[in-house]
Amino acid sequence: MNDVGVKICGVRDLDAALAAARAGADYLGFVFFRKSPRFLSAEAADDIVLELKQTSFDEGFALPKLVGLFVDAGEKELSEVAPFLSHFQFHGHEDAERCAEMGSQFAVDIIKAVPVTAPADVASADEFLEAADIVLFDAKPPPGAARPGGHGVQFDWTALKSYAGDTPYLLAGGLNPENVAAAVASQKDAAAFIGVDVSSGVETAPGKKDPDLVKAFISKAKDR
Repeated sequence: MNDVGVKICGVRDLDAALAAARAGADYLGFVFFRKSPRFLSAEAADDIVLELKQTSFDEGFALPKLVGLFVDAGEKELSEVAPFLSHFQFHGHEDAERCAEMGSQFAVDIIKAVPVTAPADVASADEFLEAADIVLFDAKPPPGAARPGGHGVQFDWTALKSYAGDTPYLLAGGLNPENVAAAVASQKDAAAFIGVDVSSGVETAPGKKDPDLVKAFISKAKDR
């Protein structure tokens, strides 16, 4: 298994971004979906990124990849944040053509979320294997939920044994410092597995990241 990457999603302030980056996060996620309690404006995200880049240079830690999370966003919304992002993460009804088109137009990598409750759901990733750079397998939201993720819901990780694609994937859904080592271990034989993604599992309240939980999560995920 490759080195385990860690994505801390739903970052809303500079302190959380710095805590995650200093602890070794590989990706930071900013949520540009207004119905989420973790929503961040383009201006606020830009300010965080500028400070993060300067502190990274000053202190010598690696700058994480910067990911924007969207749900059926239009080109105007994407264009506002594309200049400071490395990845677009799509959680809506974006099809493979849309994913490929937006990745090319804005010169970013694409992460496509695929909701899972059972092994049969994993096959939904197949249509995105050429269009997406990374697949994110996440738990399906509870019935009636207003947003596609960040609910702390977990799915059966063994469902991913049916994934036969070469496109790298991240595992998300209900992860926290207590269970992330088991989640990583469950994917140890999967060549395409590249890491884990957490949001609510390192928070004390929606959108409020706890630096100690973030550090513990990264440590447990990377087994160090």
